[in-house]
Amino acid sequence: MRLVHVPMKFMAAMVATSAGRVAVSFLVFSVSVASLVASVTGAIFSDTQSVASNTFSTGTVDISTSPTSALVTFSGMAPGDKVTNPITVSNGGSLQLRYAIKSTTTEDTLAAQLDMTIKTGVTTCTNGGFGTDGSTIYGAADLGNTSGLNVVGDPTQGSQSGDRTLNASANETLCIQVSLPIGTGNSYQGLSTTATFSFEAEQTANNS
Repeated sequence: MRLVHVPMKFMAAMVATSAGRVAVSFLVFSVSVASLVASVTGAIFSDTQSVASNTFSTGTVDISTSPTSALVTFSGMAPGDKVTNPITVSNGGSLQLRYAIKSTTTEDTLAAQLDMTIKTGVTTCTNGGFGTDGSTIYGAADLGNTSGLNVVGDPTQGSQSGDRTLNASANETLCIQVSLPIGTGNSYQGLSTTATFSFEAEQTANNS
């Protein structure tokens, strides 16, 4: 058998050449990975816009009346007597409102005998001017009762028949007349009753 002697110098060169190829291949691979990372995480143009001052506030429902007491009073009434006076209802809030009126009395006998009528649009709210013009929104009917009688609209939440609507900062004047019918009999002598009118308001928005 013939032996072939490979000079050690040549073998070393081969090893060196192989190692060099491996080193070059690794370098190429490293550069490729670095290029990929740069393409994914490299810098980009960007911008931000802030929208500030998004402020919210709640509206108000604020009903008031003038006068606030002793609207219609009469001492020592005789059959056929009547009393007539105006009341101004105002919306001091920032929301449109609807309101109803409930009348609660201290007893039921005389309260049921007395006739109350409420009108809008009366030019002269007096005994003499009451029947001249205006639109009736209640009565003639009972002054009220001890349980509380709805005389204008209904304070139940939501829109009810007869409810009155007032825009923000608006007002309206109601003319109220209470009379003791001419045919009132002796059984009603010496009686007394006191009525409290409650003006109950609520928002109209989202409240049908």
